[in-house]
Amino acid sequence: MAIIDPRLDRARRGDARPLRQRIGWMAAIWLGSVLALGLVAMTLRWLLHA
Repeated sequence: MAIIDPRLDRARRGDARPLRQRIGWMAAIWLGSVLALGLVAMTLRWLLHA
């Protein structure tokens, strides 16, 4: 199977990002989504009890 986009071939050449960096980004995105969900929940709770 041929790879059309050369950017998709980076992992084969060893140019993949370090595992620590990938896990760091995943954790940052997860934390951001949890904080956003908490903010929405607190806002809804405040609006419903006001």
